[in-house]
Parts: sequence; C-alpha cells; structure tokens
Amino acid sequence: MGYTLQTSRDGFRGGKNILASEHLQYIEGGATLDAAAFGVGHIELGTAIARNTTSGKFEPYADGAEGALATGFDEFAILNVDADCNGQDDIIVGEVIVRGSVYDAKLPGNATAAFKAANPNIRYVRHIG
Repeated sequence: MGYTLQTSRDGFRGGKNILASEHLQYIEGGATLDAAAFGVGHIELGTAIARNTTSGKFEPYADGAEGALATGFDEFAILNVDADCNGQDDIIVGEVIVRGSVYDAKLPGNATAAFKAANPNIRYVRHIG
C-alpha cells in the first residue's frame, strides 16, 4: 500500500504474488510516485517504473521511440504493492524491487524487453509447459 497525506481506509485488494523467490532487494529509502504521471486510477502491483532524472519522481515505464529504452530515466524497478492514485497527491511506496526474481506472466505488461535489459538484476521467470 502506498501513502499520501490524505486520510482514507481501503479494503483488501487482490493478493497477487509476483515473487518467484524470497530473495530480493527493495530500493533504499522508498520511492515517490508522480501522481500526475500515473493519473487517476489504480496502480497495479507489478507495474514497471523508472525514476525521472529531472523531477526525481518515479513514473510508469514506457519505451522510447521504436522500442528503445526511454531517455531521461534511471532506477528501473518493479512495484511490489498496488495503490490508488487521485492524480494530484504523490504516493510514497517502500516495496520497490530492484533485485530478485518475479513471475513474468503475472506482471501487468509494461515490462518490455528494453526495460528488462535496463535492470539485469531482476530475473523474469517463465514457465514452459
């Protein structure tokens, strides 16, 4: 769950587990999610994010031109929490994965090949059946 300066009470949501291993590392000091960049709505657990080098806030990851790595971003990571965003109040989260193993099929879909190459410390597990 993320935190803002707004008081609210939310019920339990989901319970999806994206972790393929208990060995992982979260970003030190947490991350500030840019409410304007995420917009109004639910931010899903497993969303690929990156830090905007100008604002210092994290935004949902999107590829640059022709599937290349987006410029102006660093600290490519994956959220291990979900949050509701009102589009105005930035959200502080602590469970931001920078190293570990996650199930690729359980991620929302914005973890592209360029994103995965940008953070080789995250392993994407796929089941071949």
